[in-house]
Amino acid sequence: MISLIMMVCLQADAKICRQELIEFNGSSMACVFEAQPIVAEWGTDHPEWRIASWKCSRTG
Repeated sequence: MISLIMMVCLQADAKICRQELIEFNGSSMACVFEAQPIVAEWGTDHPEWRIASWKCSRTG
């Protein structure tokens, strides 16, 4: 299984960070190509968090 993995940090305190995993149905290459709009939507839906980084990776 492929997951989109984002490291997100609290806007109010950059020392507070966590990982967010979004399961992705498709190949690693498809994840890379389709990730940006998913990441942007997540950021819009969670304005109190800043997306520090993201990657697509095999999980589970």
